[in-house]
Amino acid sequence: MSIDEVMLVAEDYSMAVHDGRDADCGRLHKALRTAIERHVAEAVARERDECARVCDDIRAYRPTTGAGGLIAEECAAAIRARAEKETK
Repeated sequence: MSIDEVMLVAEDYSMAVHDGRDADCGRLHKALRTAIERHVAEAVARERDECARVCDDIRAYRPTTGAGGLIAEECAAAIRARAEKETK
C-alpha cells in the first residue's frame, strides 16, 4: 500500500468530519487506521528484508573464515525468525 492510498482514505475521512457525516466518520476512521497500520507493516517488512539481505550479501560476497561468516548467517536467520514471529 502506498502513502498515496493512505492519503486518499485520510482525505475521505477529513471530508466526512468536515461535513458532519457522523455515520461515515466511524467507518472511515477505522479504514484510515487500518490503511496506516498496513502501510507501516509493509514498510517495516521491506526494511527487515533488506537488512537480512545485507547479512546474506556479507556471507556470499565477502567470504570469511571462522566466526565472521557464521555471525552474518546467524544475523540473517535472526532477522527472518523475528519477522515470522511478528507476522503470526
